[in-house]
Amino acid sequence: MRAEIHGLEVAFAKVRVTPERPVYLAGLSRPRLSRGVHDDLYVRCMVMSHGGSTVALVGVDSIGLPYADVSEVKGRLLRRGVLAVVASTHDHSSPDTIGLWGPDYETSGVDPEYLSFLKGAIAECVEEACGSLRRARLTVSSAQLPEGVAKNSRDPGLIDREVTVLAAESYQGERLGIAVNFGLHPEVLSGDNLLITADFPHYMLSALESRYGGVGLFLNGALGGMVTPDVREHSFAEAERVGVAIAAAALEALAGRAAAHSTPELLLVSKEVELPVHNRVFIELVRKGVLRKLGDRPDRTVSVVSYFRLSPLVEGVSLPGEPLPKVGLRAKALLRAPFRMLVGLGDDEIGYIIDAEDWTEGRYEESMSLGPLTSTILLGELSRLVELARRG
Repeated sequence: MRAEIHGLEVAFAKVRVTPERPVYLAGLSRPRLSRGVHDDLYVRCMVMSHGGSTVALVGVDSIGLPYADVSEVKGRLLRRGVLAVVASTHDHSSPDTIGLWGPDYETSGVDPEYLSFLKGAIAECVEEACGSLRRARLTVSSAQLPEGVAKNSRDPGLIDREVTVLAAESYQGERLGIAVNFGLHPEVLSGDNLLITADFPHYMLSALESRYGGVGLFLNGALGGMVTPDVREHSFAEAERVGVAIAAAALEALAGRAAAHSTPELLLVSKEVELPVHNRVFIELVRKGVLRKLGDRPDRTVSVVSYFRLSPLVEGVSLPGEPLPKVGLRAKALLRAPFRMLVGLGDDEIGYIIDAEDWTEGRYEESMSLGPLTSTILLGELSRLVELARRG
């Protein structure tokens, strides 16, 4: 299924954010101090404007950014009249921006100078795109994740295989960029890798930019549980195989004729949510200053959910961490549009978001989650936000 949306102004942009000095790499094992760069890291964005509303969808090659940091950037953009969702790809070979992967368990791995640079780059990327908005034709399509690129090691067979594709072309025929949304951990490379890399998204977006044109953007989805690359070995060759295969599926979905539609509205609304923190390890790390969060109590935190709509054709929601597929599918079930997006790690990284009925104390994902109430609270608040937005 494909459709064209007319009446928008669109722009894409990307800003290089590769660190210039060794950093602690996030995810997998610790400590991993980087020893070089395999490929560059980027902030990438897609900005859309219509009817006085401007919305930015941002993807950052990062393990995740706490809401305390993202809210600073969103505030800067809001002063320019831009509403944004800032999502991380959850790259496991990028700098530690959370604090969990430092030299030891009680020392943060965050480089404050790099984090400050990264926040500035996010704003710079969106501002650059806002300065180059052009009237464009937006083609929307969907595909399926190819076989042999993803698996769920916690709950085999349970994966949201939907890939939503947004591709923009100016009316002068210039291809501006292409965005893809699906859920998959960028962790082809294993804990022995000490090179900075964007993992499979590097190859996927390079292929999309080469074959389609413009700037590529990846917005991760329901990647928890563990939805991980289905690879024969943890190598750059396998990262390339996975990335190129997904890019090919996305481009194939754009082939053929599409029905044309106008754009009656562009909307993004967000709501802050207070969440209890039951994870005793997280509470202790907050007390020691290893983890940062919003709120004045270590056993509570403030996060955010968002809902966005682009004409009657596209609806999306964002959750502030790593939703397991069941949670992601329940979030998507709130949406009525033919094309649906679920953006994970949207504006925050609170860890795994596990369906309450699947909570099993002692499992890995539970040890990296706020607690058993998280999904119920977030889905409830998201449902209310969606309904309020529909009522106008």
